[in-house]
Amino acid sequence: MNYDVIGIGNALVDIQTKLTEEELNKLNYPKGGMTLSSPTEQGEILEALEAYTHSPTICSGGSAANTIHGIGALNGRAYYIGRVANDGYGRHYTQDMADCGVGFPGPGAEDSGTGTSLVLITPDAQRTMVTDLGISTALHSDNVDETIVAGAKFVYIEGYLWTGEDTKKAAMKLARTARKAGVPVAFTLSDAFIVDNFKKDLLDFIKWDVDILFCNEVEGLALAEEEDAGKAFDTVAAMCEYLFFTRGQEGAWACHRGGERLTVKGYQVDAVDTTGAGDLFAAGVLTGMIHKKPLKECVILGNYCAGQVVTHLGARMPAHSHTNINKIISDYPHKEGEA
Repeated sequence: MNYDVIGIGNALVDIQTKLTEEELNKLNYPKGGMTLSSPTEQGEILEALEAYTHSPTICSGGSAANTIHGIGALNGRAYYIGRVANDGYGRHYTQDMADCGVGFPGPGAEDSGTGTSLVLITPDAQRTMVTDLGISTALHSDNVDETIVAGAKFVYIEGYLWTGEDTKKAAMKLARTARKAGVPVAFTLSDAFIVDNFKKDLLDFIKWDVDILFCNEVEGLALAEEEDAGKAFDTVAAMCEYLFFTRGQEGAWACHRGGERLTVKGYQVDAVDTTGAGDLFAAGVLTGMIHKKPLKECVILGNYCAGQVVTHLGARMPAHSHTNINKIISDYPHKEGEA
């Protein structure tokens, strides 16, 4: 089978819970960021939150996995490369991918250790993640099936893979296999934490192996070492063929190398949980690119998907969301005042 997009990343199950700003401050994690931890540390946090009677919810996640799942929800043909164990979390994850028609290799032989991310959601809809990567760190280059890459339209890679040497090698293998086959490589920076800790490696990777780059404003500022968003955009745009630069409710900037910056306004929604906003933005954009839509229409699709996912808990498109991309584009509410 030929796939529209093949993604690779850390396969994680999200354990989501709401809490107040005061409760988050007591836990002393950087708000809006990601901190690597252990199952023990996650358990201690959940135990502490029990005093506030917060009941967590469980759903499958992972940055690139969210994007690939979104492409599947938009009727794309997608495949995801990631590692889960043959435990309850791993079986839940595998079934979730199957339900959306996404190809996935399924659980390994291990009977425990599926990675988990404790997602702490404050009333302003910001998410703070405390993550145990678990068996996802066992992802290695042998897990990349080169035979399926040549038939793909795009490959998609997450920046979180740079936290492990083997996972980074797996990402590099997928990218270089794709480039050899003439398949465009899309990459997301994932988190400012990744940029701050692996900037030199990322700059080299973007320069030589990336065609399509996704980042948010904070990540873009960190990568460009700028304080002005516009200057950061211009700096990063010179590094790749396509740049998609998200700006929250303001929408997104985008450009094709040599072209002007395109501004596309976002959808005005009541945000409940920003988990997966950037991931689903990428799903919408890549779906547009699969169908060879103009740049602005690709960004409209990205903004729509991001706007939908933040209206409820979790990093999956709500069941009532439109999946007809032509309808999404034709219904786009902003017609004037954009580049």
